[in-house]
Amino acid sequence: MKEILTRLDQGVLEVQFNRPEKQNAINEAMYSYLAEVLVDARTNPDVAVVLLSGKGASFTAGNDLADFMNNPPLDDDSAVFRFLQTMADFPKPVVAAVKGYAIGIGTTLLLHCDIVVCGESAQFQMPFVNLGLVPEFASSYLLPLRVGHTKAAEWLMTGKPFDANEALASGLINDVLGDEQYFSVARQKACTLAKLPRESIMITKRILKQPYMAKTLQTIEEEGDLFRKRLQSKECQQALAQFLANG
Repeated sequence: MKEILTRLDQGVLEVQFNRPEKQNAINEAMYSYLAEVLVDARTNPDVAVVLLSGKGASFTAGNDLADFMNNPPLDDDSAVFRFLQTMADFPKPVVAAVKGYAIGIGTTLLLHCDIVVCGESAQFQMPFVNLGLVPEFASSYLLPLRVGHTKAAEWLMTGKPFDANEALASGLINDVLGDEQYFSVARQKACTLAKLPRESIMITKRILKQPYMAKTLQTIEEEGDLFRKRLQSKECQQALAQFLANG
């Protein structure tokens, strides 16, 4: 698939969003392919680590809203929810290299990564309420655990954008570097993980996430039900139409 690029080298599976002309906004076909890639990577003995990044100026601007309205996720078998479930309990280390826009799922996805390295241009936002929607990808549960209730409430209830320094200070990400450095550093971290004993790394990840994994998966389902209901609401339809009309 041309909109998702993959490359396997030295145990690191690089997965790159490749719609730079759309700020790497994710459509249904991309979600479906991402889920397939992760399902294969789970059991592929050649894959030790996954490294996520975006082509061009941004990580991802989130969902392609025009595609989202034309292909709404109506049940748990939809492409987006297959991806969410697969990513949430992915057993191998995931490193994210982020610059530019990381909007919506571009931010909530990072809660399921193990190491996040950002360029100084990174801009985050979770504008779900602005669109008449609700949080997704277990962000209503995981974000307060990561950054505390007050910061999570500020970000989720107002939809305010925030920069890489605020994300670092709040504990959402690991590092902030220059845009010319961030990817090479992220890849080096991924390569370092790939050289370590693989079973030990996977066990360590499992026991780190074990205390809240069941609740994470439950919250993804609960948020998904609410999200789908909100998509059908008049409030959401009006907000999405206005967003698309404004370009």
